[in-house]
Amino acid sequence: MLKKLCVVGTIFAGLTMGNSALAAEIETETTITNISVLSEVSSVTPGIATATAGKTIKVTSKVNAKNPLVGSPNATATSSASAIEDSISAKVRVYNSKGGLQGSKEDKQSYSKYAGATYTSKSGSIPSKAFGNHNYIKKSYKTIRHETVDTY
Repeated sequence: MLKKLCVVGTIFAGLTMGNSALAAEIETETTITNISVLSEVSSVTPGIATATAGKTIKVTSKVNAKNPLVGSPNATATSSASAIEDSISAKVRVYNSKGGLQGSKEDKQSYSKYAGATYTSKSGSIPSKAFGNHNYIKKSYKTIRHETVDTY
């Protein structure tokens, strides 16, 4: 099931699903924190300098955890932008059911629109959750950091 949240500027979004509440707090630097059940997040970052005023860049962050019938469980975090970023990164962290870190992978690119990292579990146990950390840095634009999560 794909869940999306689209944000522009500084807002506080609260969603309720069944008995569980979901909250995403957007800070002044357009940083998304405390996301508990989103596997995909998109943001529009505004220009903060005179030359970039009125211009925006859309960024999309995703994490996808898979437990295939054949093969090992894996998780992929991807970061993509509508324009070339000075620095773009995607990091995936995989945790077991007791909260212990099983492993992580990171991809950091300079002057690119895309970064992606895949971690494949080599242990015999099936992971519980995968977290994605995504960073977008471009001169004259606000820096964006997303955290996404998916379950196996």
